[in-house]
Order: sequence, then structure tokens, then C-alpha cells
Amino acid sequence: MKIPNLGVDAIKLRLIPFFLKDLAKKWLYSLEIGSISSWDNFAKAFLKKFYPVHKTAQLRKSILQFKQTANEPFWKYFERFKDLLAQCSSWIEKWPLCQSLYDGLKYQTKTLLESMYQGGFLKKDED
Repeated sequence: MKIPNLGVDAIKLRLIPFFLKDLAKKWLYSLEIGSISSWDNFAKAFLKKFYPVHKTAQLRKSILQFKQTANEPFWKYFERFKDLLAQCSSWIEKWPLCQSLYDGLKYQTKTLLESMYQGGFLKKDED
């Protein structure tokens, strides 16, 4: 979307209220007028409020120590993993996520996965 005489930051900032709800919207309207002057300012303030360091560290630890439970099929394990990832912003690179997903698998599932990739699952591109 392009509007004459309006930069990308200005457009993004005007659209923010339409994408927030509940606590996030209340937080936005509680900010002092003029305290958010750019998209970067908004992003930093939002992440500081809703993703503080301790929460981010806890999510990272949960993701990197993720394990498949007994008798859990791969599809269910993968769905749980994706649900956990949905709770955070995209601050972990893809390759550690792939490694964590692989490391958390039970031996039988790892064997099946490796046989599907002729023993080279971890040699595949992260995408």
C-alpha cells in the first residue's frame, strides 16, 4: 500500500491498532502520546512489554530442550513443537530449531526419519 507523502513507517504505525486486541490494545492506548515515533520504537516497546528477557529465555530453553513423549506419534510431536514456536517471535535461527526437533525425537522415530533420508537428515538444507 502506498499513500502519497506518507512513508512506510507512518503507514505501519497507523495500522497497529487494527492488529492488536485485548491487553496489547490497552497497552498501546496507555502509552504517552508521541512516545512511539517509528516502527522500530514500537517493536522494541512491544517486545519489552510482552516478551521480557525472562520469558524469552524460558521459551528458548523449552524449545531447545523439547522432547518426544512415550508413545507420541511424530505428527503430534511436530504439532506441539509448532505450537511452542508460535508463542515466540522469530528470534531463533532455523538450523538450531531443526537440530532441537531432531535431538528430541525418540530413537525409533529418529531411525525412521534417517531411513527416509538415507542417513542424511541433518545434512539437508534447513528449509
